[in-house]
Amino acid sequence: MKPTVFFSILICAGVALAQQPDQPPNVRHVIGLDKIKRNANGHLTIENGVMQFTAKKTEAKVPASSIEDVFVGTETTQSGGTAGRVVRTVAPFGSGKALTLLMRNKVDILTVVYRGAGGDVHGVIFALPKGQAEPTRTQLVAAGAHTSAPQTELKDRTKP
Repeated sequence: MKPTVFFSILICAGVALAQQPDQPPNVRHVIGLDKIKRNANGHLTIENGVMQFTAKKTEAKVPASSIEDVFVGTETTQSGGTAGRVVRTVAPFGSGKALTLLMRNKVDILTVVYRGAGGDVHGVIFALPKGQAEPTRTQLVAAGAHTSAPQTELKDRTKP
């Protein structure tokens, strides 16, 4: 009787996990959206032809049809925040510099250039988890965003 109960619990857990929608990745808004503070963390979604960034109680929407270009890149950032900065500062005998090497991580950078309601040009920069910028760019193009060049050409031009 116990194996049957265990088996039914596993099936119910699998069904519950399968029904949960995919949560959009945590994204950092570096700069560019008027209503959103710099370096605010939130979620970036592309639905019904609109790019939407939501951070806590504020949100900003950009119609995909107004997007003129989307660029993807990578950047190495320093993790640890304020606590990491304090540890590096008080570490003895210059070992804080060695800690700096260990506290680095790569992120994808997504830059979106779009036209506002008055026709003025705006740009917004997002930092996404590594490997998330290219799929987001593809979603934006599928939703109606315009690009000046295929991403493969841009990657070839940025290689050293």
